[in-house]
Amino acid sequence: MGLKELSHVNRGRSRVYNFLARIYGREVDEASLCLMREAVNELSRLAEEMGEVDERIKHGLKLLVGYLESSAGRETKDVLLELAAEYADLFLGVKEIPLHPSESVYLSKTHLMYQKQRDEVLKIYRDEGVDKVKEFSEPEDHAALELQFMEYLCERTAEALEKDDVKEAKRLLEVQKKFLDEHALKWMPKLAKDMVENAETDFYKGVAYLTDGFLDLDRKALEEI
Repeated sequence: MGLKELSHVNRGRSRVYNFLARIYGREVDEASLCLMREAVNELSRLAEEMGEVDERIKHGLKLLVGYLESSAGRETKDVLLELAAEYADLFLGVKEIPLHPSESVYLSKTHLMYQKQRDEVLKIYRDEGVDKVKEFSEPEDHAALELQFMEYLCERTAEALEKDDVKEAKRLLEVQKKFLDEHALKWMPKLAKDMVENAETDFYKGVAYLTDGFLDLDRKALEEI
């Protein structure tokens, strides 16, 4: 696979991470609801490019597409209200489980926010020259930000490959592998499991399966890249 093809793969990976980060970051709005089918198709295409499709991704796509199709005939405001209520239940502490979608809450002994896990990812972000925007009030180890950081690294990798800067591309790929191994993959599968067990809509069940399957598949793909 040449540098141009590798850049294309990393752009695709970036779009999937963007899709997932958006869903975890805030409630679904009308604009994003309209774009869901395009994002689902992108994930399916990218999985095929990687040479295999994880069963969790297949199941997640089936649930997500099924929800989008079944809700197409309903009033948009009713669908958005249903998804907003589900988002609050899953991610805003309305229910006790899932736990708050941050690494500190899932992995620290106290299960509280802003523990050492947050400090660790914050250092990694700043080492790569980024920080969260002030408007986003959640901690730096929130699921949305960890996924968005992976999106950012994928984009930078693609840019490096397009400039024939193989050394920088390799460095960025190593940062990605380490970040998945030491952070995202240590806790997000647990979050996904809690989502599957507690979500009432197939939309968020599908998102959970997609997240779990894609993170595993992407980690394997990094070795090949």
